[in-house]
Amino acid sequence: MKKKDLQPIGTTVIVLNKQNQILMGKRKNGYKEGQYGLPGGRLDRGERVEEGAKRELEEETGLDANKLEYLAVVKEWQEDNGYDFVHFVFICKDWKGDLQLLEPEKCEKWKWFDLDKLPDNILPGHLAGIETLKSEDKIFFSDI
Repeated sequence: MKKKDLQPIGTTVIVLNKQNQILMGKRKNGYKEGQYGLPGGRLDRGERVEEGAKRELEEETGLDANKLEYLAVVKEWQEDNGYDFVHFVFICKDWKGDLQLLEPEKCEKWKWFDLDKLPDNILPGHLAGIETLKSEDKIFFSDI
């Protein structure tokens, strides 16, 4: 797919295990290398948002979401580089399959993190989704 065909719309999935930990991958060879991010990515043209979230989760981790819960929308704008992106954030507590590193060229490793012991270097749009999950106010839209 050509870069001009890519939509500035994507999904992130907060995968929660039974210990209430979230799954994040350490990025490599691309945008924000060395930072942690949630499973997810850009929507394909004509793709439904939830279908895209499930596809990205499976393509990156091998996990097949039985159910996704919508959490929030994050609009991310970075003036210094013109980055302008919309993230639809979902929660997944119910999946099948075994965690795998299926895109080793893009992700160094997957790791489970306690919500109160997150790494410092998280992608800003993904962090906004995690903060929404942790918030008692449940703001369902972030504009960062």
